[in-house]
Amino acid sequence: MNVTPRTADDVLAVVRARGGRVTASRRAVIEALLAGEHHVTADEIAARVAASHPEVHRSTVYRTLERLQEVGVVTHVHLGHGPSTFHLADPPHTHAVCSVCGTVVEVPGDALDGLAERLRSELGFELAAQHFALSGRCAACVATGASAGSAPARSSG
Repeated sequence: MNVTPRTADDVLAVVRARGGRVTASRRAVIEALLAGEHHVTADEIAARVAASHPEVHRSTVYRTLERLQEVGVVTHVHLGHGPSTFHLADPPHTHAVCSVCGTVVEVPGDALDGLAERLRSELGFELAAQHFALSGRCAACVATGASAGSAPARSSG
Protein backbone atom coordinates (compact mmCIF):
# COMPACT_ATOMS: atom_id res chain seq x y z
CA MET A 1 0.00 0.00 0.00
CA ASN A 2 1.27 3.49 -0.71
CA VAL A 3 -0.54 5.13 2.20
CA THR A 4 -1.42 3.43 5.45
CA PRO A 5 -5.21 3.04 5.44
CA ARG A 6 -7.01 4.17 8.56
CA THR A 7 -10.41 2.49 8.18
CA ALA A 8 -11.82 -0.82 7.02
CA ASP A 9 -13.32 1.00 4.03
CA ASP A 10 -9.85 2.32 3.07
CA VAL A 11 -8.38 -1.19 3.18
CA LEU A 12 -11.30 -2.68 1.29
CA ALA A 13 -10.92 -0.01 -1.40
CA VAL A 14 -7.34 -1.23 -1.90
CA VAL A 15 -8.60 -4.83 -2.06
CA ARG A 16 -11.14 -3.81 -4.73
CA ALA A 17 -8.53 -1.84 -6.69
CA ARG A 18 -6.30 -4.91 -6.77
CA GLY A 19 -9.04 -7.13 -8.14
CA GLY A 20 -10.18 -8.66 -4.88
CA ARG A 21 -13.77 -9.11 -3.82
CA VAL A 22 -15.19 -7.35 -0.79
CA THR A 23 -17.07 -9.83 1.38
CA ALA A 24 -18.54 -9.75 4.87
CA SER A 25 -15.80 -12.07 6.14
CA ARG A 26 -13.06 -9.90 4.64
CA ARG A 27 -14.59 -6.83 6.26
CA ALA A 28 -14.79 -8.67 9.61
CA VAL A 29 -11.13 -9.73 9.42
CA ILE A 30 -9.99 -6.22 8.46
CA GLU A 31 -12.04 -4.73 11.31
CA ALA A 32 -10.47 -7.24 13.73
CA LEU A 33 -7.01 -6.22 12.53
CA LEU A 34 -7.79 -2.54 12.99
CA ALA A 35 -9.49 -3.03 16.37
CA GLY A 36 -6.48 -3.20 18.59
CA GLU A 37 -2.89 -4.16 18.76
CA HIS A 38 -0.71 -3.92 15.69
CA HIS A 39 0.60 -7.51 15.62
CA VAL A 40 -1.98 -10.21 16.25
CA THR A 41 -2.02 -13.95 15.66
CA ALA A 42 -4.50 -15.67 13.38
CA ASP A 43 -6.13 -17.21 16.46
CA GLU A 44 -6.55 -13.76 18.04
CA ILE A 45 -8.10 -12.46 14.83
CA ALA A 46 -10.42 -15.49 14.66
CA ALA A 47 -11.51 -14.90 18.27
CA ARG A 48 -12.24 -11.22 17.57
CA VAL A 49 -14.21 -12.12 14.45
CA ALA A 50 -16.16 -14.83 16.31
CA ALA A 51 -17.12 -12.33 19.01
CA SER A 52 -18.73 -9.94 16.55
CA HIS A 53 -19.58 -12.27 13.64
CA PRO A 54 -20.25 -15.78 15.01
CA GLU A 55 -21.46 -16.90 11.59
CA VAL A 56 -17.92 -16.55 10.15
CA HIS A 57 -16.15 -19.90 10.56
CA ARG A 58 -12.57 -20.04 11.85
CA SER A 59 -11.35 -21.66 8.61
CA THR A 60 -12.86 -18.74 6.69
CA VAL A 61 -10.75 -16.35 8.77
CA TYR A 62 -7.58 -18.27 7.84
CA ARG A 63 -8.51 -18.37 4.14
CA THR A 64 -9.37 -14.66 4.27
CA LEU A 65 -5.99 -13.80 5.81
CA GLU A 66 -4.29 -15.80 3.05
CA ARG A 67 -6.24 -14.02 0.33
CA LEU A 68 -5.62 -10.58 1.86
CA GLN A 69 -1.89 -11.40 1.84
CA GLU A 70 -2.12 -12.39 -1.84
CA VAL A 71 -3.59 -8.99 -2.74
CA GLY A 72 -0.96 -7.26 -0.61
CA VAL A 73 -3.02 -5.58 2.11
CA VAL A 74 -2.04 -7.87 4.98
CA THR A 75 1.31 -9.39 5.82
CA HIS A 76 2.61 -11.74 8.48
CA VAL A 77 5.85 -11.79 10.39
CA HIS A 78 7.59 -14.25 12.67
CA LEU A 79 8.44 -12.33 15.83
CA GLY A 80 10.17 -15.17 17.61
CA HIS A 81 9.28 -18.64 18.76
CA GLY A 82 5.51 -18.12 18.83
CA PRO A 83 2.98 -18.14 16.02
CA SER A 84 3.12 -15.73 13.10
CA THR A 85 1.51 -12.38 13.67
CA PHE A 86 -0.47 -10.39 11.14
CA HIS A 87 -0.77 -6.69 10.42
CA LEU A 88 -1.75 -4.38 7.61
CA ALA A 89 0.89 -4.11 4.91
CA ASP A 90 1.75 -0.57 5.80
CA PRO A 91 4.97 0.98 4.60
CA PRO A 92 7.67 -1.73 4.43
CA HIS A 93 9.44 -2.23 7.70
CA THR A 94 11.42 -4.79 9.64
CA HIS A 95 10.71 -5.81 13.20
CA ALA A 96 13.15 -5.94 16.10
CA VAL A 97 12.09 -7.94 19.16
CA CYS A 98 13.61 -7.52 22.59
CA SER A 99 14.83 -10.89 23.84
CA VAL A 100 14.39 -9.69 27.43
CA CYS A 101 10.94 -8.11 27.63
CA GLY A 102 9.35 -8.94 24.27
CA THR A 103 8.89 -5.37 23.08
CA VAL A 104 8.48 -5.13 19.30
CA VAL A 105 10.12 -2.17 17.58
CA GLU A 106 9.27 -1.31 13.99
CA VAL A 107 12.44 -0.53 12.05
CA PRO A 108 12.14 1.68 8.93
CA GLY A 109 12.17 -0.31 5.71
CA ASP A 110 15.39 1.27 4.47
CA ALA A 111 17.40 0.67 7.66
CA LEU A 112 18.98 -2.49 6.29
CA ASP A 113 19.58 -1.20 2.75
CA GLY A 114 23.36 -1.13 3.21
CA LEU A 115 23.42 -4.71 4.43
CA ALA A 116 21.04 -5.79 1.68
CA GLU A 117 23.25 -4.18 -0.98
CA ARG A 118 26.37 -5.78 0.45
CA LEU A 119 24.74 -9.23 0.52
CA ARG A 120 23.59 -8.73 -3.09
CA SER A 121 26.93 -7.48 -4.42
CA GLU A 122 29.21 -9.83 -2.49
CA LEU A 123 27.12 -12.98 -2.29
CA GLY A 124 24.34 -12.58 -4.86
CA PHE A 125 21.86 -12.95 -1.99
CA GLU A 126 18.54 -11.05 -2.03
CA LEU A 127 17.54 -10.14 1.54
CA ALA A 128 13.86 -10.32 2.56
CA ALA A 129 14.14 -8.92 6.08
CA GLN A 130 10.45 -8.09 6.59
CA HIS A 131 9.42 -11.72 7.12
CA PHE A 132 11.41 -12.41 10.30
CA ALA A 133 12.24 -10.25 13.29
CA LEU A 134 15.69 -9.19 14.39
CA SER A 135 16.54 -10.17 17.95
CA GLY A 136 18.32 -8.03 20.53
CA ARG A 137 17.56 -5.76 23.50
CA CYS A 138 15.31 -2.71 23.47
CA ALA A 139 16.52 0.68 24.69
CA ALA A 140 14.82 0.27 28.08
CA CYS A 141 16.45 -3.11 28.75
CA VAL A 142 19.84 -1.81 27.61
CA ALA A 143 19.47 1.20 29.92
CA THR A 144 18.62 -0.97 32.94
CA GLY A 145 21.20 -3.62 32.12
CA ALA A 146 18.52 -6.31 31.85
CA SER A 147 19.53 -9.48 30.05
CA ALA A 148 17.62 -12.48 28.75
CA GLY A 149 16.10 -14.36 31.66
CA SER A 150 16.31 -11.40 34.05
CA ALA A 151 12.98 -9.74 33.30
CA PRO A 152 9.48 -11.08 32.73
CA ALA A 153 8.34 -11.02 29.13
CA ARG A 154 5.67 -8.45 28.34
CA SER A 155 3.35 -8.50 25.40
CA SER A 156 3.68 -5.91 22.68
CA GLY A 157 1.62 -4.41 19.98
